[in-house]
Amino acid sequence: MFLVTSVDHAKVLFPLLCRFPDTVPVHVVLAGESAGLQGAYWSPLLAQECRRPFVVHDLDLEMVSLTAQLTSRLGRLVHAIQPTVFLHLEDSPYFDHVQAVVKSPGLLSPCTAIHLPSDQVAHALWLANLPIAALQHWNKIKVELVVITDRRPHSLSRLLSSLREAKYLGDRVDLAIHMDQTADKVTRMLVHSFRWIHGNTDLRHRIRKGGLMPAIVESWFPSSNDHYGVLLEDDIEVSPLFYVWIKYNILHYRYDPLFSNGRSWIYGISLYSPRNLELKPQGRVAFDPNDELLPSGYPARSPYASQVPCSWGAVYFPEHWREFHQYLTARLQDLDSPVPQLNTTVPQSRSNRWKKSWKKYFIELVYLRGYVMVYPNFQDFESFSTNHLEFGTHIKHTRAKSAVASFVVPLMRNDTIFSQLPDNRLPFFVELPMIDLWGNLRTHPQLYHTGVQWQRHVSACAPPSFIRFDPQDLLCPFDPPANAMASLTLDPLPMTMTNQQPTDVQSLPPPPTATVTAQRKPTKKKKVLTTQILEHMEFVTVYVDDDEASHVTDMDNAWDDQPVALDVAKMAGSMSDHFYEDDEFKDLEHSLAELAALANA
Repeated sequence: MFLVTSVDHAKVLFPLLCRFPDTVPVHVVLAGESAGLQGAYWSPLLAQECRRPFVVHDLDLEMVSLTAQLTSRLGRLVHAIQPTVFLHLEDSPYFDHVQAVVKSPGLLSPCTAIHLPSDQVAHALWLANLPIAALQHWNKIKVELVVITDRRPHSLSRLLSSLREAKYLGDRVDLAIHMDQTADKVTRMLVHSFRWIHGNTDLRHRIRKGGLMPAIVESWFPSSNDHYGVLLEDDIEVSPLFYVWIKYNILHYRYDPLFSNGRSWIYGISLYSPRNLELKPQGRVAFDPNDELLPSGYPARSPYASQVPCSWGAVYFPEHWREFHQYLTARLQDLDSPVPQLNTTVPQSRSNRWKKSWKKYFIELVYLRGYVMVYPNFQDFESFSTNHLEFGTHIKHTRAKSAVASFVVPLMRNDTIFSQLPDNRLPFFVELPMIDLWGNLRTHPQLYHTGVQWQRHVSACAPPSFIRFDPQDLLCPFDPPANAMASLTLDPLPMTMTNQQPTDVQSLPPPPTATVTAQRKPTKKKKVLTTQILEHMEFVTVYVDDDEASHVTDMDNAWDDQPVALDVAKMAGSMSDHFYEDDEFKDLEHSLAELAALANA
């Protein structure tokens, strides 16, 4: 059901009305002749322009007591028709009264009220492609924007400005900003002075530097299966239409009941269109998805699904993120043990060397499970986010400038989503082209069975018969070989327990002192990453008054001896920065020459 209360609103809503298929019954409620919207005139006009039937209701409101008449007559109409979805414009003068009518307790079933800003209706024309069952989840979806920043206030300001200017379709969207320990004063001032009008703001500051892995992974955790996280580092910039792309994809791939099979396999939606592949063993290579899709008969500009997780602007789905949290927790705990029992890798993947990157472990999970992420594929790599490739201070900018071109992509400023998509809609899950970690075209059954086969090499447990979003079957260590058991060396037991010592080595409980000498790795001396040394300071009080001033030849020198407060943002030297840096970005730094060649190709 659509409510139209003015001629201007009619001009805005009619293009959307005309896009609904004939199979969907659409009721149009007009304010009446007093608003220039008499049903006798607009009913045949709608049928002629849209070439489909509508049920038109004329409220015939009079100029006196418009609000009371609207509330009464619209209320009776809504209770009689019992609509499942009610769409109106949020800048209508009757907005609050309409919301009260739609949410009244007299309705037999809940009615979903969608209220769009009049200037953003043109960005929601895809709404007519979705089934009513999907639109009923419009207000249940909670999208949270998560910004991770350190000490790049210029980059952060650019990101926050792009977020503030985006189109949010009238939704309430919360913003969380996570500052690292070393965030400088300018960054902190910028964060505290930023005003977010689209929802709540949550500010966090770490008291201990932990690196990019915990900064990303611990920044968001879903509160329900309708809670989605958009992860954004501070050197990213988003398109004004990024939220439009997110909302359309979530409603289509998560809430369309006819294609619920894709809900389990898609773990997120990318905002970014990559120009190169990063996981080939030989290093980064140029990539254009159309080189794979077009020869195989897929239409131009078709979105595609890839197993590669995007870290340069993406929304992650709740069930998969929870599973990743459990998987990563177990993997890190195993690596911290004296003798790690898990040896999970991805064959022929460059990510195996990224020991401190969260993406390494996410790639392991999606490879074993057969999960995929949906990527945009518009003209000239037009995207909804871009990365400005701003390295840390220990990287010379002149070396990186030539490589930037292979990462920066144009942002979609004008809304061409609807016109560029094949058949003016997102493909269904079974229609999506599937691309593996190395850019090869595959089918989803192939991706799934490849992961199942590889699981036999890295886990002793068999995969589940259905997706449970539980990683326990991926974390089963194999029994140690017989020669390893024979090499167990045990510390002597206390004298009081010698009579209780079992004679069978196999039946021994694993004591804390037991070690497998065949598997123990030689311990390496840890580097001492000391970048600041605090020495004992003696404070001397200096009194300077008018009588003594003549004896001081240089007052500035006298005050130079006073204690100065430590600035945490200046304490972290390049050595500690590099120690905590994500291995993926270290790999990127070492590939600057290759990236420059890709940019000039």
